Amino acid sequence: MPELIIAVIVILILVAVWFYVGKKQHNQFREKAYAILEKHGIVSKNEKSTFFEFKDKTYEILFYKIAKTHELTINSKYIWEVHMKSRSTLINQMYFLKSELPKIVIIYPMETKIKRFINENEMEFIDYKDEFYNMRLVKLDELDQLFTEVIQ
Repeated sequence: MPELIIAVIVILILVAVWFYVGKKQHNQFREKAYAILEKHGIVSKNEKSTFFEFKDKTYEILFYKIAKTHELTINSKYIWEVHMKSRSTLINQMYFLKSELPKIVIIYPMETKIKRFINENEMEFIDYKDEFYNMRLVKLDELDQLFTEVIQ
């Protein structure tokens, strides 16, 4: 019985450390993104949203976490698909994308290419230069380039 209690305590400690490290990495990523955004414009936050003002235009900034090796496919404006090693998951983004403002969705820490269906039979690779559905999907290492090369 004491071994069971010790095992449960160890598992709880490991889970707490895992959540702490994940939250810390998430916060570090956001801080890096905010620093890049603040070089180019004004960042403002309220309880639930982050906004970015750049050259008389306001964008909503959204963060979307996808593991480094997973793949993202945009099936439609609201249906996104995350491909993992042995399975894939469809995600309804209707609530995530509900605002009418143009959006910059910062995808992290994903390193694979992002794909988008143009229609039922055609797919294309997209990057920070591509705008569709009133949004841009950008990886952190592309964020600075977005404002120096594309949105000027």
